Amino acid sequence: MTSLRDELQSVQEKVDLYLSVNRYDAAEKLLHATLSDYGSLANIHNLLGVTFHRQSRFIDAIREFTKALKANPQYSEAALNLAATYCDLSRYDDAKEVYSTVAAQVSTRKKVPDLVLGRLANQHSQNGRLYEECGMVADAIQEYRKALTLFARMPDVQLALAKLYFRSGQIERAQKEFEELIATGVNSPEARTWLGILHYKLGKKGKARKYWEQAQAIMPNDSAAKAYARLSRDWPLESDPAFN
Repeated sequence: MTSLRDELQSVQEKVDLYLSVNRYDAAEKLLHATLSDYGSLANIHNLLGVTFHRQSRFIDAIREFTKALKANPQYSEAALNLAATYCDLSRYDDAKEVYSTVAAQVSTRKKVPDLVLGRLANQHSQNGRLYEECGMVADAIQEYRKALTLFARMPDVQLALAKLYFRSGQIERAQKEFEELIATGVNSPEARTWLGILHYKLGKKGKARKYWEQAQAIMPNDSAAKAYARLSRDWPLESDPAFN
């Protein structure tokens, strides 16, 4: 005798097959029939939501993911699918609310798919750029920090944050961000150029020269790196007592 668990496993396998060949109509028919036979089941609603999402039917997908969560509030997969769909519709506040619930249910952030974290982080970085363009530095910094907290692998955002720290006089924080960015292995001549400027401002000409030369070595035609490296060549040798 076939158990309910075996029956539902068979349904999932058939749906996976239908989706792999874009037979959305067949997947929908099977899933609706299963719900009619067995009532509201979280995993079936989730599969139906995935089927709708594949067709860019986002509103229908949201409805099904929400039903899945109503049937099983602890269903993390459905919650993450719901958050991702909200992102597709630019409903980032709704996505963040769902994400916060998911984050509280998992023991480590590594368990949350990069798809969701990346989309949320990207929205924060866009907000940061808008604030920066409006001269709202404190708000821009806050948004960049949120983005990096969600998804650390965003070198362009970290560089923008470091530059804002520097421009707002937060030198130690700027130095930390520049150095962390370079330590990750990102071959960014701009990060090295700015770190050189920072050390020059601190009176550390030796370190300034080092980073400017590194920047030019990475990108010989970068105009800023080239100009600063040329400037530093006119300074005294590091062995000269006058050289800081």
